[in-house]
Amino acid sequence: MTITIRIPTAPRRAAEVAPTYSVDRPLSGLKVGLRHEGSWRSWMWIVDEWEGLLRADGAEPVVLEAGGRVGDEGVQTRADVAAWVDAIDCGVSGLGTCGSCTSNSVHDAVTLERAHKPAVVAVCEEFEVHGRNMANSLGHADLKHLVLPYPLEGRPEKEIREIAHEYYPRFLEVLGVPA
Repeated sequence: MTITIRIPTAPRRAAEVAPTYSVDRPLSGLKVGLRHEGSWRSWMWIVDEWEGLLRADGAEPVVLEAGGRVGDEGVQTRADVAAWVDAIDCGVSGLGTCGSCTSNSVHDAVTLERAHKPAVVAVCEEFEVHGRNMANSLGHADLKHLVLPYPLEGRPEKEIREIAHEYYPRFLEVLGVPA
């Protein structure tokens, strides 16, 4: 009697990477999305600073506070994200500074990319690898990441607002806005 041992796994598929998009024009006249979850005051302060900086650059900021991901709240959040994506030309989703927040931020940035719009996910350096792994698992290995210092939470508001100004030019660069 011959015993045949079969490997119970499928062969690996070739890696497919979804395209990324760049703004490739000045900000003036663009609707730029800024997404947060209402969880991290540090990111909300950065969003607040960037709203003013975007307006000064001639853009219209469109802020989304994303909610929970399960049950009726999850249904509403998906609808809110879809409406936000439809309303903007490009955007940043954040903040990746814990496991679930990173996953949700990446997911919403990928939703923006799937609509063929330039997207950036903002993550703290401690969660960059998780963010890249999550993007890869969603087929968007080249998702643009803006890596911020870790930890942000717990720093004084003045320091966070200074970080917002320091990283704003990098955000624009990653988004693909010409200098």
